[in-house]
Amino acid sequence: MLVVSPLLKRVVYPALHHTGCLDRVTPSAGYAVVNYHGMLPAGASTGDLPLDGSLVHPEAFRQQIQFLKTHYHIIHPEEFRASIEERKPLPPRSVLLTCDDGLVNAFTEMLPVMQSENVSCLFFVTAESCSDQPGMLWFHELYHLMRINPLIGMDQDLPADEDAAANPQSDFHSIWWSTVKKASRWDRTTRADWLDRVRTSCNSMASSMKSSMGNSMESSAVSSASDRQWRLMGTAELKQLTEAGMTIGAHSLSHAVLSLCSDEEARSEIQDSKIQLERALGRPVWAFAYPFGYGFTVGERELRMAQESGYSCAFVNVEHWDTECNFALQRTHVTSDMTLPEFAAHLSGVHKLLQRAVAG
Repeated sequence: MLVVSPLLKRVVYPALHHTGCLDRVTPSAGYAVVNYHGMLPAGASTGDLPLDGSLVHPEAFRQQIQFLKTHYHIIHPEEFRASIEERKPLPPRSVLLTCDDGLVNAFTEMLPVMQSENVSCLFFVTAESCSDQPGMLWFHELYHLMRINPLIGMDQDLPADEDAAANPQSDFHSIWWSTVKKASRWDRTTRADWLDRVRTSCNSMASSMKSSMGNSMESSAVSSASDRQWRLMGTAELKQLTEAGMTIGAHSLSHAVLSLCSDEEARSEIQDSKIQLERALGRPVWAFAYPFGYGFTVGERELRMAQESGYSCAFVNVEHWDTECNFALQRTHVTSDMTLPEFAAHLSGVHKLLQRAVAG
């Protein structure tokens, strides 16, 4: 696949896109769901690709929206809800726009583009946004904190990560992801207390380095990251999104890896996020998006819990998933390096077909 994927991206998909073939293929489900994680604000840093790679550039986002308006039918989230709950048929080649995480750039950068293009989106946010002054998602902040201090002496109390023990990794991203999985095994209070200790240690280290080196190093991870790039939306922004015709869905309480949580914690993450968002917004929350949303982060337990919590449907972040459950729906995850021909290939289902053919 390391050889085939670049060939598809650089040769096959551009050729199919140029001939218009991809524009005439209807997704196998009859509709497609596109998922974003936000937009890169102007002037923001792009140095950490594992995180920044999920934030699309403004020009690419508008180009993708205009492509969808030309070749597909972008539907309102409430139309999609009616198709799920009332079995109302969707227009041919329908596309639902979704956006995960609730970063403030979705409000400051993406919303104006959507309004100018007259399209709607289903925004999935955590209960962290049920606040007037939310900070960052904990795993985003951990990433920035570990750039300052690689947790030397502070990772001894973390739960074990069996995958890391079997496949030790030395690169920064792998170590960070292993730490995220370990910390996800804790309940929210224990994880928050540990992160607070990490934050204090990193701020102390950054202050010491700033004093000794005489440079302009920031003293906290939050202030060192662009505010619009990583800060979460608060209640005020969520209400303005709904007033602008957008829909809010739940993305758990804290964005932990749910498959690694205890039964009690996983149920609370799924169920209580719905309760808190409905209380904050005064509107029903009918859709759920699984944090991270890949196969190993979602199992039969998490599917059952979301159904029992009263959601009409849920979403994962993969286009091919080996499950018979019709409750969790697949999405195309758009990344910053996705070209328009690649975008078209994913939406049409051609990408999935070719990947299956090569794998087989």
